[in-house]
Amino acid sequence: MFILIPDIHKFLATLDAAPGKDEANAQKGNFYGVYLLCSQSLDSRYRGKCYVGFTVNPKRRIQQHNRGCDFGGAKKTSRKGPWRMVMIVHGFPNNIVALQFEWAWQQPSLSTRLKIFPDLKRKNPRESQFDYNFRILNRMLGVGPWNRLALTVRWLEFHYERGFDLPLPIHMEIVSGNVSISSSHRRKGNDAVAPPPVAWAPECHLCMQRINQPEMSRLGCMNSNCRLTCHMPCLASYLLGDEPGQYIPIGGECPLCETRLSWVALLQRKRLLLGLSEELQDLEETEEDLTDGPDMDSDVEV
Repeated sequence: MFILIPDIHKFLATLDAAPGKDEANAQKGNFYGVYLLCSQSLDSRYRGKCYVGFTVNPKRRIQQHNRGCDFGGAKKTSRKGPWRMVMIVHGFPNNIVALQFEWAWQQPSLSTRLKIFPDLKRKNPRESQFDYNFRILNRMLGVGPWNRLALTVRWLEFHYERGFDLPLPIHMEIVSGNVSISSSHRRKGNDAVAPPPVAWAPECHLCMQRINQPEMSRLGCMNSNCRLTCHMPCLASYLLGDEPGQYIPIGGECPLCETRLSWVALLQRKRLLLGLSEELQDLEETEEDLTDGPDMDSDVEV
């Protein structure tokens, strides 16, 4: 499926439009996404082509792709657009996991985890490039380690929305609407909202041993009124419960207050409490330049 765009300038202008009412917000430094582009070119050689990439800022990245190499875009998308970012998968705990996911989506025939799906080695006859990439994504979300992550599949273009042939894990979300990246608390100045204070206990509630180096090894509940204090491995083991052979928890109930916990959310909260989003702001900006810049672009046309 594709959309013909008769006026390229009007199309590019829509990329800078004000956020819509359905736009979600993510904090800078805590968003890692793997996206799929589809070309809307009037040239039949490029129309319908797809492109997989990783980004920490979707809005900026699609602008770069459409404005060409001189503006940070990739060589493989230059002069083959305009491009639409039709969907993005996000919720990865860090950029390394997201980049691994990106590579597997780009190279399903080389991915060890996807070798159980020999039908992914090539596109089926009469299958569009979008349908082929969507089929790959559907299989990926059902196998480990990705099926253990609380990922969100976000549709950015309603024209492309469709259901998955294979149901996704129940802890994954399918949503629609754009996503914007906000500045860090430090950049917001007087409007900053600090994380609520946490009343930690000196010992782990699960193993009853003292927690050494608590800033690095301690986790608690998402409920600000709960005093749960645990070693990270202890809480991970508790949340895994009776899942032998697994090492990444999905979530579970707090052992004290029974609040529903998400493992990814716990790690992101710990990062905020450590102040990494503020103290490493300059490092994050460097990371964005590396991951989205033309010299280190990890995207692959598929």
